[in-house]
Amino acid sequence: MALSSNCWKYLVLTFNVLFAMSAVVLFGASGFLLYRLFVYRHFIGVNVEYPAILLLMMAIITCSIAWIGWRTAKSMHQIHVILAGILILLVVIIEFVCFVWAMVVWDNIEIDIKTTMTAYFLETSTKETNPDSIRWDRLHVKFECCGVSGPSDYSSTGHVPFSCCGQGPLDSIQKPYTADCTTVYQRGCGNLLHVYAKEQLLFVAMVALIASVIQSTGIFCTFFLAHAIKEKRRASIRTSTIARESTFAAPDDSLLASPTAPAQTLPKY
Repeated sequence: MALSSNCWKYLVLTFNVLFAMSAVVLFGASGFLLYRLFVYRHFIGVNVEYPAILLLMMAIITCSIAWIGWRTAKSMHQIHVILAGILILLVVIIEFVCFVWAMVVWDNIEIDIKTTMTAYFLETSTKETNPDSIRWDRLHVKFECCGVSGPSDYSSTGHVPFSCCGQGPLDSIQKPYTADCTTVYQRGCGNLLHVYAKEQLLFVAMVALIASVIQSTGIFCTFFLAHAIKEKRRASIRTSTIARESTFAAPDDSLLASPTAPAQTLPKY
């Protein structure tokens, strides 16, 4: 038995509430992943962040489309409902494109990170007291690594930073440099940051894929509502047409009846 237009209406209204809630979750997840990539933007390059930025923008747009979908479902106007369904379809397509884009970047990220880190290292290795050196110190302490490929990267400078043994400052005031550095990290930061960035991009891709799959259910609900509105209008037209035809088809028996003879009157004397 087919669902009535009112049933589809309330299904679409429920979907739009869930659609808005998914947008909030998507905003939080994409924002968190974007932040985890953004803090290492100098080492991994800005292009790695683009899929997460696109996903964050789609979360904001999704909230607006959820509001539009709510209003159109309340109005029960077929054209408006179809337009809302098309907007949801575009959101799902763009989120799937974001998934594909994140996987493409994920596949090519090793070369990009190695190139970006090497260029940044050559640019900043001779500077010891600037924000760039602090970034390298943070990276060394966070991942327990040294340089891009290892401590040998600092052979040209004549010394290895103390952050390569975990004693460098995250904040030069709170934790100053120390002269005692007995164990130097032998691992390079390039491979570790590569693994870290791939994990974040994989999360971005999975979030985009899950969002596109879940939100695609709204496409079917919206277009089924448009179809139900169309059928309801057709039924209303058929009913009114039948009622009108029956009105014109029914004869007026009072007009077809034979005229009655006038009543006889008595003569007056």
